[in-house]
Amino acid sequence: MREIDIRSKCRVNSNRDMDTFVGLRCNDGDISINFPMGYHISEDNKELRKDILLLFTTLAANTERRESELLGQGSSFDEVDFPLQSYMYLIKDFFARGYYKEQEVLYKVSKKGKINWNRIIKTQRPYVQDTDAFYLDFITKKNSIKENELITLIHEYCVYESFERIGWLFTKMMPKKPRILKREKVFRSVLKEKISNTFNDRNRMLFRHMLAIVDFEGDKDSDKNYRYGTYRFEYVWEKMIDKVFGVENKADYFPKTTWYVNEERYDNASLEPDTIMLCGSNVYILDAKYYKYGVTGKAWDLPESTSINKQITYGEYVANGEKFKKKHGNNMKVYNAFLMPFDSLRSKYANNSEMIKVGKAVSNWKDNSEDYQNIQGILIDVKTLMNINVRQEMKEIEKLAELIES
Repeated sequence: MREIDIRSKCRVNSNRDMDTFVGLRCNDGDISINFPMGYHISEDNKELRKDILLLFTTLAANTERRESELLGQGSSFDEVDFPLQSYMYLIKDFFARGYYKEQEVLYKVSKKGKINWNRIIKTQRPYVQDTDAFYLDFITKKNSIKENELITLIHEYCVYESFERIGWLFTKMMPKKPRILKREKVFRSVLKEKISNTFNDRNRMLFRHMLAIVDFEGDKDSDKNYRYGTYRFEYVWEKMIDKVFGVENKADYFPKTTWYVNEERYDNASLEPDTIMLCGSNVYILDAKYYKYGVTGKAWDLPESTSINKQITYGEYVANGEKFKKKHGNNMKVYNAFLMPFDSLRSKYANNSEMIKVGKAVSNWKDNSEDYQNIQGILIDVKTLMNINVRQEMKEIEKLAELIES
């Protein structure tokens, strides 16, 4: 395994020009781990490894829906998809179960071992005395580990490659070198046969991850160029905001429009806010903006007029809708907010809070007397959001609601 100085490979991207990739990337053999804008990289090396795992977990949890769009389409880089989840699975499974080995059941004539009466009756001749029958030779059963089976050798190869690729993230340990050289066609054929004929779910999952590794390792450029991540982290930001703060069924809150032409009706696609948050009887319309203001502090990095006017439209639709008053009560209030990333430990704000209100946006064509006509600008700490994005916590919703209303 290569000795890698992990800290020297970690960086936070600027989200400018070509510097937008978030994730693990290797260009011409040079590894880099790219964190999203606003992420605070830990000073402690043990915590740094946790940061890297948090990054990978976040990407795995939030890029599935757009994976082909984010990772599969052309870019200016000559790269191939990197089966990071498969490498991680192989390492975790190896620590839990060791090398995969199949058992062979052997039957033999012996006085020792577990007696198999069915086989004795079928294959052995009894000695009969009067009305009794006796068996002098016993058939016993023994489980034998088949250590040289091809599937075991393929597993050794995949485990070694997994540690070689990303084992340095977890341990300095390195497993033994595989006893077999890479034979792509043979490996694929064996693994596909195993996947088709294995009924143990855990083993089938193992074989699928092994196949992903074999497919990747077969690429001629895989040693020098690979990556796991996204160039469009704004989609991940949107999804995290929605997971942590939003309700699942938000289609009712989408404003709709219709054309009537020549007595025919044509429905347009709805306007869709990023996130609808509910707290008490109030409705909060949240727009996840992966904008640079939390890093630069520059006004030109704030949301523009198009976004501001769109939020007002969302707010007016909900505030004036009778169905929403029936659902949430006549005391319902509607609020608007932009949620942008920042690093709370390196910000210019003294309180180091994980959520900060920095101002509000208003229009010049409204009197701005309604709460929803004042769109609050909120900064949210990136690492904090990533840590809680896998679960929706009510205390986080209440905290954000209080900040928007204040």
